[in-house]
Amino acid sequence: MEPQVRLGVAALAKVAFDGGDFAPLRSELVAQCLNGSESASAMMDLSVVEQIFGNPTLGMQLQSQALEKCRTYRTYRPQAANKTVLVYAAEVHMGGNTPVEFLLPNDDFDIVTYYPDVTAKGGIVPDLPAHDVAFCSGPADSEDAEYFFERVRGLSKVNCDKVLNLPEKLIKPERDTLPELLSRIDRLRIPKTIRIDRSRLEKALQDGVEEKIFSDVGRYPFVVRPVGSHAGLGLAKLETGAEFLTYLAGRTEENFFVGEYVDYASEADKNFRKYRVVLVDGKAFPCHMAISNQWDVWYMNSNMAASEEKRQEEQTFMDHFESEFAKRHQSTFAALASGLGLDYFGLDCAEDREGNLVVFEVDNALIVHDMDCQDTFPYKKKHMRRIFTAFGDMLSQNCLTLERNESRTCISDGTLSRVEQHALA
Repeated sequence: MEPQVRLGVAALAKVAFDGGDFAPLRSELVAQCLNGSESASAMMDLSVVEQIFGNPTLGMQLQSQALEKCRTYRTYRPQAANKTVLVYAAEVHMGGNTPVEFLLPNDDFDIVTYYPDVTAKGGIVPDLPAHDVAFCSGPADSEDAEYFFERVRGLSKVNCDKVLNLPEKLIKPERDTLPELLSRIDRLRIPKTIRIDRSRLEKALQDGVEEKIFSDVGRYPFVVRPVGSHAGLGLAKLETGAEFLTYLAGRTEENFFVGEYVDYASEADKNFRKYRVVLVDGKAFPCHMAISNQWDVWYMNSNMAASEEKRQEEQTFMDHFESEFAKRHQSTFAALASGLGLDYFGLDCAEDREGNLVVFEVDNALIVHDMDCQDTFPYKKKHMRRIFTAFGDMLSQNCLTLERNESRTCISDGTLSRVEQHALA
């Protein structure tokens, strides 16, 4: 299948981050959707634009329409690269897959993204474009993650591909399962969490027995959020049953995570510090450090740009990460990488007063970028580039050794293509 060329998520996000004018591009994409031969790629880009503008429903509708026309896309590059990475992506919102386009900002790799149809059963296996290495970017914590990863495994077997970030057994990094799965790792603390549906939760609250239901988690205050939410959406700390009922009255979701509240504020200044760390091929790298006087801190609400003192502390954290933070938690990072079986993933974490690593979220789709203002954050770019280099090196080390062939043919019964027969001869 011939990929259609699109601008891609990273390029469009950069325009938005820099405050660019989307109006001309939006109009051009709409015109292409209506008239152009490359209408599928225009729909994919317009899907991202609409999501950036706060229209997620329309954005996802456009994505679905595009994928009905074409499931393979090549990210625009000014010039062709010598190597190609095939990215298996899920049909999710613009931030749902591993941000491969952000992780490969240079022209070292052409990026071809294929969206498998997880509902497909039998039939012809797609004739995928020639590539040197493959990567599974689908979210590991989604509701249908098992189906998606199994579909990619099937495609990888037919294509004789080794696919990075495709463990033999998927361990979903859900908030309620991580504490049990990773409980034996020394100096790692994951807030105890349970998953509960609205009807059971409301009944427990009305009967006044919620603390009995949540006995494995702890006692008030509880931290609650809707299942599937990220970036603080719907996140709340609740002190009483009355607050819980008021919270539910203002939400429409049917399933929630209820977890223990971990007070990770520093004894010295009472501020909360949350770190984003990514692991590439088992090695930990710093992404950012957010500092705030409120417990529900993430980078966007910490106002780091307004405080030189905070930025100096973040720079110290990043510049000395390998010899300090990473060294303190070296065995924990190694155990996490081994336990999850992922070649690339990120985590949002903190340190408690006993020096344990407190992990709030593990995700193979956490955003990593170098779009921050160079004048305000001059220390960040070099650290982001180290992540990008490590990611590119990991791909390069796993590139196919057989000669590239543009006419790979794959069929569903597992018969090997000509290239595969040659490779195994």
